[in-house]
Formats: sequence, structure tokens, C-alpha cells
Amino acid sequence: MNHMSKLDDFIQHAVSSVPVSGTSLIASLYGDALSHRGGEIWLGSLAALLEGMGFGERFVRTALFRLNKEGWLDVARIGRRSFYRLSDKGLRLTRRAEHKIYRAEQPAWDGKWLLLLSEGLDKSTLNEVKKQLIWQGFGTLAPSLMASPSQQLADVQSLLHEAGVADNVICFEAHTPLALSRAALRARVEECWHLSEQNLMYESFIDSFRPLLPLLREASAEALTPERCFQIQLLLIHFYRRVILKDPLLPEELLPPHWAGQTARQLCINIYQRVAPGALAFVSEKGETTVGELLAPGSLYWQRFGGLTSA
Repeated sequence: MNHMSKLDDFIQHAVSSVPVSGTSLIASLYGDALSHRGGEIWLGSLAALLEGMGFGERFVRTALFRLNKEGWLDVARIGRRSFYRLSDKGLRLTRRAEHKIYRAEQPAWDGKWLLLLSEGLDKSTLNEVKKQLIWQGFGTLAPSLMASPSQQLADVQSLLHEAGVADNVICFEAHTPLALSRAALRARVEECWHLSEQNLMYESFIDSFRPLLPLLREASAEALTPERCFQIQLLLIHFYRRVILKDPLLPEELLPPHWAGQTARQLCINIYQRVAPGALAFVSEKGETTVGELLAPGSLYWQRFGGLTSA
């Protein structure tokens, strides 16, 4: 069996291993391939990018319709063509997600904790705010007390203001004299942040994508076509994103010894570096916007995972 068909088998298996949600796949595509290139593309281009993976135009149209309805994409019609671009909301959410997705290491930590005590909030508001805070890396230490070791006060303040609850949440900055409470704290952290579940998700990601590395190492230049590179990169980020976005990104000192997050990140980086040039070329070839070609990638694109090479 040649490397071309082995790579295709891997791609097909990844596509069919779990039901793929169109909105989620296309959100991954916008975030990974388009957000730093103007964030806009013709519907026909999206269909051309995805048809080789077995997704038809109807799949693409339905997903775009939903993302537009959710306010994540705006649509412009020129003649009979529809062009979909990231809305302000879509761009904001994409930027927030990529801060987690493309980082090269765990955040550094100064030993400080941010504690939030919520007072007098009705249950549904509290739950909504909690959801957002958990996404930002907070854990629930006690029913009305949330904590994070890696959040900046300014970011949290703007989130509380946006949610309209800044008056009902009291912020504290705290230190723990670690030596005395390290063991108890570690156990509490593991439980509060559901780290065992998160770890299982990382292990499953590693099991799925590790077999791809030897295939990429052995593949000839002819086998690694721009289209295959694009398909691999999209699936890689699509699956990695589902795991990393649930990761509270706790500092290394607080993580359990068997933590698989770093291994998963390194695996993702190694694969991404290998396929990124081809994927970029394929998107350039197929992508069309209201003004013609896609923009060249901005500088933030080249800084992903600690720096991509353009070769």
C-alpha cells in the first residue's frame, strides 16, 4: 500500500470516526485558515475546499446558514454569489479561542490566584456567567467562590462588565503559602477542574493522531499534496480544538504528574509544522473573496505555536 492511500485512509477514518458537525468544522476552518487572511470567502470556495473530504455543497450551505443565524458570520451577496465573512462577534470568539489553541507552552505562573465571590445573583444569570468563567479557566472552589491561577484581572473585569454582573462579583487576589498546602491544593485542583476527564480527552487525541507522524515522515513530496495537507491540518485543529478549549490551562506546578496536555500539544505542533505550507497553498488556490484573492496571512499567523516557517 503506498503512502498516498495510507494518508487518504487516515483522513477518511478521522472523518468517519465521529459524527462531524458542519457548524463546528466550518468554525474550525474559519479560525484556522481564514481569520488571518481577511476572514471572508465565497461559498463556492468553501465547497471546493471540503468536497475532497466527502462533504457536499448542501453540508456547507446548511452550516453557513446556521453560523449566519447565530451572528457568527455575515453574508454579502454579489450577483448570484454569496460571500461569508467573520462578524465582529465571530472574530472576537475566534481570537479568544486561538489564544488557547496556538500557544506553544503552559502559561507561566507567579503563584497568584484570582478569586471571585458572587453575591446576590439569580441562578440563571449565575450559571451563564459561570459557564463563561469556566471557559476562561476558572474552577468552582465552593458554590459561590470561583478561582483561577492564570487569569489577568483586566480580562476578567471586562468579561464581568460585558455580562452586566460587575456589581455582584467581588474580586480578590490571593497567594497560597504553597509548601504547607501543596498536596491538599493539588487534590482540590484535580477535582474542581475535572482534570481526569480532560486528561482522558488528551489521551484519546494522542491515540488518534500519533499514527499520522510516521506516515508524514515517510511520505514523498508527491504524496503530500496541498489538498492532503489542508485536509490533515483542518482535521488536526478540529479535533485538537475540541480538547484544548476545555482545558483551563493551569500552570505546570498545579498539574497532576500524569498530565497528557504537553504531549498532545507537542504532537499537534509537529504535525501542524509539517503540513502548514501545503495547506496554506491549497487555501490560496481555492479561496476567492469579494475583491479576488485572499489576503496574505498576517503576522499573527506566523507566530502560531511559537513560530511557523514559510518554507
